[in-house]
Amino acid sequence: MDENLSKWLNGEITDDELIESIGREEALKYIQIVGEVDQWVPDHSRKLFDPKEITSQPKAKVRTMRPWFSYAAAAVLLLSIISYFWVIMSDSMVSYSSQVGEVRAIELPDGSMVTLAPNSKISWDEKEWDNVVAMKEKRLKSGSARRKLKLRGKALFDVEKGAPFSVESSTGTVKVLGTIFEVDDFEEGMNVICYEGKVEAKPKRKSKSVIISRGEGHLYFKGKWEGKVRVRGNAPEWLQNQTKFENAPLAQVIKSLEKLYGITIEKGKANTSRRFTGTIPNDNLDVALRIVFSPFKIEYSRQGKKVILTASN
Repeated sequence: MDENLSKWLNGEITDDELIESIGREEALKYIQIVGEVDQWVPDHSRKLFDPKEITSQPKAKVRTMRPWFSYAAAAVLLLSIISYFWVIMSDSMVSYSSQVGEVRAIELPDGSMVTLAPNSKISWDEKEWDNVVAMKEKRLKSGSARRKLKLRGKALFDVEKGAPFSVESSTGTVKVLGTIFEVDDFEEGMNVICYEGKVEAKPKRKSKSVIISRGEGHLYFKGKWEGKVRVRGNAPEWLQNQTKFENAPLAQVIKSLEKLYGITIEKGKANTSRRFTGTIPNDNLDVALRIVFSPFKIEYSRQGKKVILTASN
């Protein structure tokens, strides 16, 4: 082996010095070869390898050094396992959602109907509902079937008679006693209106449940139930492209505006603790904003999909 090459391999001379001593083309060949291995130490001995020398030596304690990529591999494996079980657990979930400005009707497996208000979502476990269908078709006699739904947003329910029916929102659960009803779930509470039959509504927080009968609406707001109100008509106004509020907290109205129009409303220092009564259109944001905020003299500005409220003068 060339003496200069040996010195270079041992780190005694630089790449440039190697090029100068053995020529550029030859030197680059060795630089490329060595660059493709992590470590390489030339062995100048002529001693032949004897396996007996290894097996006859006493065993030493071995401490495994785990490089960073082994931890990364372990993390990837863990995430893969979690993802696998997540897919298995969520594989039976069925969900439907409505877009901004869209009212969407969905037929449930038992024939019940759900009408989603704009920008809302409903979901259920298909496996649980298989028993419901089996009971309805008299293929299952067990009374263990339950019709459970999860709601995010607002929806109208027209429920067929049968197994117990419940709607779970982020605020609480509404149980059906054979009815047509509406649930409006927003950040600080929920509003339940019954158009036919009865429902039982129970918040997730420690609060009593209430029975809501036909023609009644009941608001749960900031941790407590408010007084029941009479409701006219047999269907919500938002089915006719407008939304009606009766003594509704501005927090509820603001959340409805955000869902209806796909916007974000920044409250700032504006006083939003007041109540609103009125009807707003579902297809004209400028008119809706003016109807809601002008009576309270709350000023606002629009920046694309964002509406910024400012304190009134």
